[in-house]
Amino acid sequence: MSVDLSTLSLYAATAEQVAESRRRTYLQWGKRMTLEEYLARDAFMDTFEHARDGRLVTWVLAARDQPTSLDFMCSCETYRREGLVWDPSRNNVPKEVPCNGIASVFTPPPNRGKGYAKHMMRLLHWVIADLSRLPAFPEAWGAPPPQVPHAGGGWFSVLYSDVGKEFYSQCGPVPEQEGWIVIDAFSTTFDIATQPPSTDAESESSGRWVWLDEEGALELWERDSERTRNSTDVPKSGQISLSFLPRQGVAAFQHRRNQSRLGSLNPHVEHWAVISSSAKGAASTPISLDDDTAYASWMMETPLVGAKTLIITRLNSRPEHFPELLDKVVTVARKHGMEKIEIYNLPANLQATAVSFGGTTFERNEHLSALKWYGAEDTREVAWVLNERYCWC
Repeated sequence: MSVDLSTLSLYAATAEQVAESRRRTYLQWGKRMTLEEYLARDAFMDTFEHARDGRLVTWVLAARDQPTSLDFMCSCETYRREGLVWDPSRNNVPKEVPCNGIASVFTPPPNRGKGYAKHMMRLLHWVIADLSRLPAFPEAWGAPPPQVPHAGGGWFSVLYSDVGKEFYSQCGPVPEQEGWIVIDAFSTTFDIATQPPSTDAESESSGRWVWLDEEGALELWERDSERTRNSTDVPKSGQISLSFLPRQGVAAFQHRRNQSRLGSLNPHVEHWAVISSSAKGAASTPISLDDDTAYASWMMETPLVGAKTLIITRLNSRPEHFPELLDKVVTVARKHGMEKIEIYNLPANLQATAVSFGGTTFERNEHLSALKWYGAEDTREVAWVLNERYCWC
């Protein structure tokens, strides 16, 4: 039986509702784990900076007269993040703005086909966006959802769709406005078996390159955020441009989340990134990035079905440095039994080198990067800078 959607609203979940939401999603995303392991992993992740201080919020679509009920219709999560916006009408001076990553959109099977998830996602704009950048709330939906401290004010949000391009595009803040639009969901992959032998074994230092452990990678992402914030190299097309900053646990999120699955790898994964040694001459030397610095960070996926894949989460390289950088990535991929390397949205100036190494570029049919810009401009008119895997959640 269908329910009048105006009788429902979106609420920040209580602790009991968070636990119920996670128990529900276990059946969808808890493969290779017991329920206890799945819940423990989420509790472990809650302790890190990407989730602390109210940055992680679980939302539930529930009846207005029973907002704390465990019988809610569906749920999702949002991660509060730091973003940058470059506006050509303001001389492209970078402006730090709040923004959000959206994850774990889930409707239990008995509640599907009733419009609940679509309505939840339409209402979600109204609790995460800067309300001054939205139109009037539709009267047909009843009263707007209650505001939550530290959750609103966002200038843009992203999600990664596994249900195609259409569903989330139909979830706008008002019926006549689009929701999240898929932007450049392209990957470049390399088969490890076809790559030439690596020039060096993985070690603490190898010629021009330095391997970074977790602590080093965290420092890299901090310096990378500063470099992006201070960069003048933004698109010259006259578009508004935006980007996520990888610090505050944004880039670290998927690395840490995958640790439990990588425990069986032998040898143990100890390095998360590699960087040209000019940026870090010794272990005690702080990382310093400039236009000539090449670096890559990664995570590893070991699915039950499909190729074991090292996924580059953040990449920076000039064309002349890319062959050697790719060689280092192949080295660590081989060491841990990976079968493929995948890069999201490889820059155009590196494509020729990728082809020479057997790389194949294609449009993905999963994890589709989708953006919603909260401004007068159409989302398609906005340039997403550094649309790379580090943004995923």
